[in-house]
Amino acid sequence: MTVTSVPFPPVLDPAETDHARSSHPRPGHSGHRAPVPSSGPRLPAIQRPEGLIAPARPGDVPQPQHLHLPGWARRAHGQARPILADLVGSLTGEPRQQFSAHVAELVEGISAGKFSLAWQYPRLVDEGWALLETQRRDAEEEARRRRGLETARRRVAEQLRDAGARLTPDTASRLNRTLRSADGVDAIRGVASELDQAVAAVRSVEERRRDREIDRTRERLRRSLPRGADAEGPAETWQDALRRIAEQYSE
Repeated sequence: MTVTSVPFPPVLDPAETDHARSSHPRPGHSGHRAPVPSSGPRLPAIQRPEGLIAPARPGDVPQPQHLHLPGWARRAHGQARPILADLVGSLTGEPRQQFSAHVAELVEGISAGKFSLAWQYPRLVDEGWALLETQRRDAEEEARRRRGLETARRRVAEQLRDAGARLTPDTASRLNRTLRSADGVDAIRGVASELDQAVAAVRSVEERRRDREIDRTRERLRRSLPRGADAEGPAETWQDALRRIAEQYSE
């Protein structure tokens, strides 16, 4: 009996096997690769505060300078940079200097290789927005204070104008200068108090002058009466005498 030997299939090299598997995908499986995860950590959303208006001249926000700056850090800075520039441009005075220093400090840290500082962009936006809201409240409070100051100034100016005929030119001029230079409600109240004192002094002088005129008129009337008229009846009061003289002149 003759035995026929069947040849075995050739043994493949492991490298060739891997190549064959890669070049001939299994049935039922597509040739698409698995999705590659994005590089870098997932940063928190950097959102523009609602109500932030772009100023006419935005502030200067530097760009991080690093040879190996990660893409995620560059994207985070790109999202935050226009918001930070508008915040810096909207601030004034000391708050602007303070916020600009914090922005520059964070960018310098990223440029020095501290890429994790990019996580601080949302906090930095919140800080700038809080400073801007405080600045707006202070501006509104200052506007209300100025309106109250101008209202009080106009009221005292009207009193000065009404009392101008009774005041001496020097007194009226001095009070007007003091009123214009007054920078507070207390200073304006001081002008009003001084005006009241000046008007009261003038009124007192006018009353004393009027009393003297009345006394002189009464004395002239008494002297003009016939001798012995005092004994015939009660003496005429000065009010009746003035009324009688007014009636004579009206006739």
